[in-house]
Amino acid sequence: MTIIVRVLKANHGDCILVSHEGASGVFNILIDGGPSSAFRYGPRQRYTGALCIALDDLKAKGQQVDLVILTHIDDDHINGLIKAFEKTNYLRQMAKSIWFNSSRMITCYFNEPEITENNILLTDDSPQTSVQQGKDLETLLDEIGCVRAPLVMASQVHNAGPFTLKILSPNREQLQKLLHKWPTENEPGLTSPHKNDYHLSLSDIWAEDKFESDQSIYNGSSIAFLLEADGKKMLFLGDAHDQGVAESLGALGYSNANRLKVELVKVSHHGSQYNTSNELLALLDSPRYVISTDGSKHGLPNKRTIARIIKATNGTIYFNYDDVILPLLLSHEAKDYSSRLKVLDDEIRL
Repeated sequence: MTIIVRVLKANHGDCILVSHEGASGVFNILIDGGPSSAFRYGPRQRYTGALCIALDDLKAKGQQVDLVILTHIDDDHINGLIKAFEKTNYLRQMAKSIWFNSSRMITCYFNEPEITENNILLTDDSPQTSVQQGKDLETLLDEIGCVRAPLVMASQVHNAGPFTLKILSPNREQLQKLLHKWPTENEPGLTSPHKNDYHLSLSDIWAEDKFESDQSIYNGSSIAFLLEADGKKMLFLGDAHDQGVAESLGALGYSNANRLKVELVKVSHHGSQYNTSNELLALLDSPRYVISTDGSKHGLPNKRTIARIIKATNGTIYFNYDDVILPLLLSHEAKDYSSRLKVLDDEIRL
């Protein structure tokens, strides 16, 4: 039995495919879809992105996507999935179940009026259908028989094929903050500086490091979870808030003296300094800390996050784009710390 993790090149976003190969077959989980360019890009979207290539590979093997997890609504997580659902021969046919804390589900849970402006509309790829005739994502999910999970919240435990998923985020209060009209575009970098902090030395960061928490309500609503199978554990944090994850881990009995041992940690929010604290890292014991970004947005990853992981853990920090690594260390730091920063292979086999 083998678990394969592929952190796809999704530009500045997240798109991760986790596959379990066992005696009964292969079970695939797709976590987020990156921005739209992760599926197709270029003039008339003529070029295939990493998500499209990965789905083509599954189709060629006769496999399906057994579970799609959309962690939250930010463009760099959802838009690639939207494009893959718009094409009739991709997720419309391949997705068997989905986790998606939609506005409709949230308003229903809190017994509030539906906010129709938040509904996600898909264009139809039929040449006879106009954009205005595109259908609602949730209507499509019903039509294709894609199994919907109830609202996903912290403290829940779900079983999916060979996997057990323990939910760490969001909590009830974080979901309740979404009871308003959502913006049509990403927030203007509320919690990520547009300039990077790569001019700072690691020693300077360590001397005066102070953690400030992410204030984005959309990141706070991100689904974060502990994924387990075959005695192996992995931590996928989406863009979740540091404090909520730490509280959930504490509720599961993890502490500085009893760290959570996992095969890998998908670091929250593309390595933002506002989502990874020393307090959270003190709860974790992992050989791999994975950061998904090409470095093109908001100065991410922050060097402060890199410094915290280097100091608080013995793990290696992995990136899905190799050109992100070189600028993170000053010339005099490379000798001592370059071995702690590596580029991912095409897949991690556990």
